[in-house]
Amino acid sequence: MSAAPRTVNAYAAFDSTGEYKPLQYQTRPLGDEDVEIKISHCAICGTDLHTIDGGWGPAPYPCVVGHEIIGEVTLAGPSVKNLAVGDRVGVGAQVWACLNRDPNDKCRDCEDGEDAVCDQVVWTYSSTYKDGAKSYGGYADYVRVDSNYAFKIPETLPSDVAAPLLYIDLICSGLNG
Repeated sequence: MSAAPRTVNAYAAFDSTGEYKPLQYQTRPLGDEDVEIKISHCAICGTDLHTIDGGWGPAPYPCVVGHEIIGEVTLAGPSVKNLAVGDRVGVGAQVWACLNRDPNDKCRDCEDGEDAVCDQVVWTYSSTYKDGAKSYGGYADYVRVDSNYAFKIPETLPSDVAAPLLYIDLICSGLNG
């Protein structure tokens, strides 16, 4: 297992026109609770379009969107318990929250199970991790995420069908939250 950063090939928007061009970037090092996913499918969502065109405020260009990701786990950090290399997984709109990992920095939202509103939440793209690293979405060949935000996809559900269904998680968490 290599926790070192990986070079990722992606398609990014460099301005609000919506034209995508190739981009290479380095991932964050693989964290103890992270998984690396080789992406096979990523759906398109209105969220992607609104982000790129600045509809929700300035976009952090270059911006790699895509938050309905399906792929195979290729690396797993030593503390990952729920996933293994070879698992087919899905990733939605969120890739990290503090989850009260730091005992000196308690988060009431994570304590209450409301990690989607954690002050330190990292969305799949257009966010910044606590260490300053930028998050990039699924229009790429690989992504690294906290294993708590990747979940197994049933074998009976084809990847091309599963990817757009990940939007339902975003809607339901908003309705229930």
